[in-house]
Amino acid sequence: MVLQCSAVSYILKKPFIMFNLKRLKKLSNFSFFDENFFLYLENDDICKRLNNIQENIYIVPKSKINHLGGGAVDPKYKDEIELLRNWHWMWSKFYYNKKHYGYFNASKVFGNLVSAKIKFFYYLIFFNNHKRKIYKMRVLGLINSMLGKKSFYRPKFDN
Repeated sequence: MVLQCSAVSYILKKPFIMFNLKRLKKLSNFSFFDENFFLYLENDDICKRLNNIQENIYIVPKSKINHLGGGAVDPKYKDEIELLRNWHWMWSKFYYNKKHYGYFNASKVFGNLVSAKIKFFYYLIFFNNHKRKIYKMRVLGLINSMLGKKSFYRPKFDN
């Protein structure tokens, strides 16, 4: 069974075999993707949860990944996608840490909130509207995650 984790392909050390009843029972209740994640850290979450149930994961050294990095998106939506990415990065970062390490440990990303607020006001003062919007989205994504809200932000495309 092959998975992608943190931009590197991984493979379960003991491949899932249908007649291995012990492993079948162990993975039958395993939901691979946490649907609360929208863009970031879902692969890290899968690997962390597999590791928590003692499923060994290792790197396939010769694997290659060709990530288009938004290359499939129409360039006219570039700014809206940038806002989406920043909102979800901060939302996912807090959610992942809260899920695996608890709310207190997840609050270590509070420094990111302070930094994003400072940058927001800096760009507000110096009239850089694009950067101001980016840091506003970071602040909003993190605050929504800290309040326990779902990962709801989606791009606003004009048709």
